[in-house]
Amino acid sequence: MDAVEPDENLSLIRLFESAELSAFLRGTSRYFLETLPEIGRTDADVRQMGETLRDWGREVSGAGKSAIHVHFAQAFEVYLLQGEAPSVALRTVFEHFAEWLLHVYGALRGLDLTLSPDIRDVLLRMLATHAAIEEARDDMSADMLFTGGKTAGLPADEHRRLRRLHEAADDEAHQKLRRQVMKPIFLARQDWYRKEHETVKAISTRTLQAVPIYQAVQALRFGTDFDGKPVGRIKLDRDILERDFGLKPLSSKADGGEDEQDHAHAFAGREGIHPDIAAGMYGFDSGRTFLQALVRARPIELAIELLTERTMVERHGDLLLDGQLEEEALKALHGDKRRAFLLAELNALSKLSGGEVTTRYEVEGNVHRLFSALKVSSATDSDRHLAAERKGAAEAAEAFAKDDLSQAAEAKRRQLMACHFYMAASAKADELEALIDRMATLDAMDDERAGGAEADDRQAVRALAAKFGLASKPVRFDMDGWLEQMKEDDLVL
Repeated sequence: MDAVEPDENLSLIRLFESAELSAFLRGTSRYFLETLPEIGRTDADVRQMGETLRDWGREVSGAGKSAIHVHFAQAFEVYLLQGEAPSVALRTVFEHFAEWLLHVYGALRGLDLTLSPDIRDVLLRMLATHAAIEEARDDMSADMLFTGGKTAGLPADEHRRLRRLHEAADDEAHQKLRRQVMKPIFLARQDWYRKEHETVKAISTRTLQAVPIYQAVQALRFGTDFDGKPVGRIKLDRDILERDFGLKPLSSKADGGEDEQDHAHAFAGREGIHPDIAAGMYGFDSGRTFLQALVRARPIELAIELLTERTMVERHGDLLLDGQLEEEALKALHGDKRRAFLLAELNALSKLSGGEVTTRYEVEGNVHRLFSALKVSSATDSDRHLAAERKGAAEAAEAFAKDDLSQAAEAKRRQLMACHFYMAASAKADELEALIDRMATLDAMDDERAGGAEADDRQAVRALAAKFGLASKPVRFDMDGWLEQMKEDDLVL
């Protein structure tokens, strides 16, 4: 879409500086929708979006333009956080709106823009999603072959169909990854999550209040423990701190800024105790290490928040923090729309080179037959299939550039098969990881509590798991005897 005009900056800044996400989306979506008719006069795709919105507007409201704006903002918020759109056509519109939001945000970032934490988090997560997908696309050479002036005689209507399939594949990738990236924001709105967050925060509070340095801070500053019980208002001797530990007098500070020494002054007083004595009271080996810990300790309120958030991320995940964004972007790029586009591009090359058209059922049948014959190690080696897909894409592009459409079609077929193999390998690897997690749970179970036949059954499963490297240690178990007992009990079908 067109760049943001300078005289539009002020009104857009006001929209971006909305207090909360829903208000921000209502304002920006209204602005976006009101610009579509003007752009649609010269852009056929935008004109199609306008028709889609008009049809949808009649379905959801039948009211005026204002009601449609509200419905659009509400539906986009659901799409943004959960990846659910009312229709495929509206998903395309939503993706254009998301792209427009990032474009405007990029244009305004150099200005004096004050965003609320919630809106900033959403926009940064949108940017991270977009960047990760673009990086994955570059990695996999995911551009169309038939692009620019290079159409190799492909009919215009077929080229439009390919382009739309390609755009749909990109939209699907953004939608799938964005839903995962936005998961923490979505979860934070759920009642059960808020209750769990409160519970975790209470645990984090108790944990940190038991840390000696925070107990020392509490006593030195307030003269109480964390339950409010007086412990005697003690201070560290200021003269000793200045003479023996290098603490500068407050009167010597010229800049008025705050630094670590200010924290030390907060714990100091006239006729206080020696730091070495305080160190012994709280389990430190010297006054110097005690002072270092005092001045470096985060405020306990901040430490509690950080520990709480870290625990919630460990429990529920966050792609921006757990190092999985790149891998998940590759998975998101390999969706059903992506496979449909590659098949369509293969068939376009085949038709132009006099080859035969391939159906989806033929591809899926071949993939199932070949994949089923692979060993587990090969079946779950997604990197191997990614490498094959990259190679197929590069060879197809090279042959296409030389107008060798027959060779381009063969390379594109290999690329398509490798894409299917990668998706199957990723799914199989996820299944195996879930199995390993279940085995680890079983491995840690208490047999004494189970007793009898149930304990034997668990040992049998552990023995099988150990055989395939899925148990924490070797298991000695009479498998033959257990099978005989199963037969006697008529439990073997």
